[in-house]
Amino acid sequence: MDTQQRSRQDSIRLSRHVLMYACIVLGCIMLTCCEKPLTAPSTNPVTTPSIASISGAYILCEGLQRNDNATLSRYDAASAAVVNDIVPILNPNLRLGDTANNMVLRGDTLYIAVSTSRTIEIFRASTGVWIGRIRFEGKLQEPRQISILNDSTAFVSLLNDDSIHEFNPKNFTLKGAPILVGPSPEGIAVSDRYVFVANSGFGDYRAKEAKAGTVSVIERLSGREFALLGNVPNVCNVILSANKTRLYAVYRHLYSAKDSLGGIVEYDAMSLKELRRWRTKEPFAPCLRNDSLFCLSAKGVELVRLSQPNAQLQTLFTNNSKKVWYALAVHPSNGEVWVGSVESYQASGEIVVFHVQNKNLRSFEVGLNPNTIVFY
Repeated sequence: MDTQQRSRQDSIRLSRHVLMYACIVLGCIMLTCCEKPLTAPSTNPVTTPSIASISGAYILCEGLQRNDNATLSRYDAASAAVVNDIVPILNPNLRLGDTANNMVLRGDTLYIAVSTSRTIEIFRASTGVWIGRIRFEGKLQEPRQISILNDSTAFVSLLNDDSIHEFNPKNFTLKGAPILVGPSPEGIAVSDRYVFVANSGFGDYRAKEAKAGTVSVIERLSGREFALLGNVPNVCNVILSANKTRLYAVYRHLYSAKDSLGGIVEYDAMSLKELRRWRTKEPFAPCLRNDSLFCLSAKGVELVRLSQPNAQLQTLFTNNSKKVWYALAVHPSNGEVWVGSVESYQASGEIVVFHVQNKNLRSFEVGLNPNTIVFY
């Protein structure tokens, strides 16, 4: 990727941050008068044999903030057919909501954090049918990311409320009161003992506030802050290994610090000791498969093989296009690398599928700004 293309990507991301923050401030003032209430779908039965699907992928498309145009796309593995904006097709009179930020699959249930609508929308993955909603009453309680521990315990970060909230993923109810953390919590990961929260500070906007650029370590059972992990400016993502013994924090650094690199930090998830650190420009969207950690960066898709003691980040696929790669997922069985690609944030997005041996396998169009991909 040349310098001009990188500068364009940086400009698009920075402009989007400015627009998002301005919209948040304005929206919190005007929300009461302009908010569109979400309704439950019609209870009339729907027959949709033409879009039945046993396995494939869901792609969450966040839309544009305050435009109420988030959508969900579904890719069927058997036919390679794609159905965009599937929610109202399978659920008459239901729309996904305003600004869908994150999606988590547990078993046969999809949980979608819809920030501006202040809800978690819940669907049956096998059918695409809506089965419930968790609503947040506070005007600043905009859900950002979700982490699920087990059938009764999950947590969600609330970006503008500087808090996290526990909920029951089985009966769709909130538990207790919000737990205060640092400024602009985004990424969240939960283990038996701790809840790890990425306090991004929303980049430069709140970088000087206490706890900005840290990871809050919260005791899960007591809700007490146990520790702060620092030196991770603009940390947006945290992810735990499958056995929950390692924590990975991904930070992008501040946009104002133009020559500074972001990075990925590996911690012992019990002792909280920093073990390794890798540096690269603007890493985000980490995902794990076997012994490898993948992430997006200004270069494209990068990979580090965690089982190697002296492992280094290596570029797996280079983004030579003028588009911004915005979402990343690795298929758990066949190793395909799926990338959500965005050109202008106001045009339809695209999913590009790679494989290490075959490079670019295929691509297909989805909704506005695809940010999360999960396989079912």
